Amino acid sequence: MFYRQKLILSLIQAFGGSLDKTDFQKYLFLYTQICQSKEKRDYSFVPYKYGCFSFQSYADIRNLEQAQYIIYNNCIELKNTDVDYISLLNNNDKNKIVKFKEMYSKYKGEDLIKYVYKEYPYYTLNSEIFSRIFPNKDRYTIETSNKMQLFTIGYESESIDDYINKLIKNNIKLVCDVRKNPISRKYGFSKSALQKIIEKLGVHYIHFPQLGIESEQRIGLNTIDDYNKLFAIYEKTILVNSDKYLDEILTLITKYKRVALTCFEADYHMCHRARVANALIKKRPDLQLEHI
Repeated sequence: MFYRQKLILSLIQAFGGSLDKTDFQKYLFLYTQICQSKEKRDYSFVPYKYGCFSFQSYADIRNLEQAQYIIYNNCIELKNTDVDYISLLNNNDKNKIVKFKEMYSKYKGEDLIKYVYKEYPYYTLNSEIFSRIFPNKDRYTIETSNKMQLFTIGYESESIDDYINKLIKNNIKLVCDVRKNPISRKYGFSKSALQKIIEKLGVHYIHFPQLGIESEQRIGLNTIDDYNKLFAIYEKTILVNSDKYLDEILTLITKYKRVALTCFEADYHMCHRARVANALIKKRPDLQLEHI
């Protein structure tokens, strides 16, 4: 069991062994914001239907349900209330959980939602209940450009929630996946999962396997020179014969305005998505490019 999953079980235990699903997300969010440093937070959150939501925590909840630690219905309930999950945490986190419960147990339901919405307005962006919670208040907005622009984004060092927040904050409307084989051990980044999740946030997804590189060609790459040699071959073999797919992406950029090429590597210098982006810029020199 991951330590972050022990934290989930401990949080549920601290609040009496059972939590409403929406309350759970709000408590977990507040705990990460208040009790954990920004660099060491176990979970990140995105603005979703009822405010802050963590897709990673949802996946962990499902895994804990499958392992029979919890019952997941209208509420999230510990299956065995005799187990002291808080004792599994380090001493620092034990104290934080107890103090957190003392501070925030007075907030439940709409009172809890109102508190979170007031303190963290970014997470109200996609709320379906904002108008009911605050009938006379304008919804929070972020200043984003609608200018036509190409981005590239790698997910190597990102959780699915951090990745989504980058899409939202850059107003990206379409993700073009340029992996040959879009399979990932990281939660949320295999093709079907990624498409399903980002489309829930209003971001479209299209896969371009024709622009990918075979997995066996990526074995044994250690230095930037290794990558540059591979990408030079890629440009002379695959990319030179990919006008059809590059033109298709340019057409999509005209339609969606804000488009991101995505692949694995965090550093775009070590990813072929940068070469695809450069090829697009050659065809469309007025197009602005940003690696995020």
